[in-house]
Amino acid sequence: MVSDEINNNHIGNGDSMMTNGNGNVQQQQRQRVCIIGAGAAGLCALRHLNMRPDCFELTAFEQDDNIGGTWKFTEHVGMTPDGLPVHSSMYKNLHTNLPMEIMGYPDFPAKTNHSYVHHSVVMNYLVQYAKTFDLYRFIHFNHRIMYICRENNEWLVTVKDVRKRQEFQQIFDIILICTGRYSVPQWPKYDTIKNFKGKMLHSHDYRQPEDYIGERIAVIGGGLSGVDISQECSRKCKEVIFVNNGQMRFQNMYPNVQQVDVKVEEFTENSMLARDKDGNLIEYPVDTIIMATGYVYNLKFVDPSVGIKMNPDGTIDGLYRHLINIENPSMALFAVSNRVLPLPLYHQQLLYLMKILLGEYKLPSKKVMILDSEEDYRQRLARGLRPKDRHTLEVEMMEKYLDKLAEESKTKPLRKVIIKLHRDLYSVRKMDISNYKRFDYRLISDDEYVAIDKHTDMLAYTGRQGFLDWYYKNHPIGLQMNEIETEKTTNANHSTGLVESNGHP
Repeated sequence: MVSDEINNNHIGNGDSMMTNGNGNVQQQQRQRVCIIGAGAAGLCALRHLNMRPDCFELTAFEQDDNIGGTWKFTEHVGMTPDGLPVHSSMYKNLHTNLPMEIMGYPDFPAKTNHSYVHHSVVMNYLVQYAKTFDLYRFIHFNHRIMYICRENNEWLVTVKDVRKRQEFQQIFDIILICTGRYSVPQWPKYDTIKNFKGKMLHSHDYRQPEDYIGERIAVIGGGLSGVDISQECSRKCKEVIFVNNGQMRFQNMYPNVQQVDVKVEEFTENSMLARDKDGNLIEYPVDTIIMATGYVYNLKFVDPSVGIKMNPDGTIDGLYRHLINIENPSMALFAVSNRVLPLPLYHQQLLYLMKILLGEYKLPSKKVMILDSEEDYRQRLARGLRPKDRHTLEVEMMEKYLDKLAEESKTKPLRKVIIKLHRDLYSVRKMDISNYKRFDYRLISDDEYVAIDKHTDMLAYTGRQGFLDWYYKNHPIGLQMNEIETEKTTNANHSTGLVESNGHP
């Protein structure tokens, strides 16, 4: 582990290795790379760039006292003892909502007994990754980036030593922003939000259900954090109102979770008022409101003149492939996209970026990159996605995105079985949100996986259709759904004359 003293010997001019199709790569000297953040993305960047020590001189800054980013759990909320905003959104009992078999770095398989693990297991995995590839020596802990701008065709970075409370400046050729997307809460705007006299917090500050024993709580937000917190709190709370007006409706939630598709309009001193699909205004008495309304990317330390712009809805203008600063391609932003397989995504993006940095793949012209970014946005809107879903890479979208990166840069693509299991789990979670973690998964080839039922330690299914067959056969709700579907099919066949009097087609 490096000391807090920064070695300034490498401050000076360097020839950037980033190319945009207009010139050749200069490799006469090592390029000075600044990596901001030592979470999952920052560690991945260090690991890949360190494979070419002849080309890159690496420096990473981490504002916390350890690696891990959002996976570093802390009891603190609000501010840290050092006076910084708490970065991690991790809560005490969180278990992953993705199996470790597809969640880890593709070149560093996780060694776990079960697929869905406690957050401490993921943190330990990141520690082992950093130790295995000797990454600690590049990281300066307790150092916060205050400002980044361009001067004389280089990056001027202002850094603050948090413990010494001193600032200094350093020059770099390449900037990789790896600060994550789950640290700056996005609060919805309600005119009457100040009327509420109970407890109100963002899911960023949620830590444990024991803080709400016997209460009526409302969780606003239909993402996986919202549903997970609703389920967890239902074990301690009197009632949970889960406000989910998103596209995914979760089946088989715990009994005292009331999932409602309503639009929240206003608040009183002790209640939430929301309007349903029929226009009725419904009042929900609540003691606590938890806003699971997402996060925005933090770019406050980046000078606006460098070419990227943060929009009010949390999206970012000026990025090519949701990664590279079009105006200044020697800057890349990681963890911009959501609803993804984070670590495999970072891995594939780094393979792509390395090809660019080493001059083995040339980016298109600035004009082409702008047009490509605009076309990507238009296609999303045409599919019915919202403007704020500009960087979403859900299921098939992520698969196409990763294939495109690999094809363009001629790098090794992600194993198809990882994409396949990720796609199938989308259906599994939706159908049975309370029990989907009962399975452990094994990747048996590049195309196939199997699911083991932890309750019986027996093979349960393979593939999405296999899960549906298992679900309809073994799960009470699945049996009911199967009977309903069978009845619908029978009635439909009767109406078309496809069923004979004995009931067989």
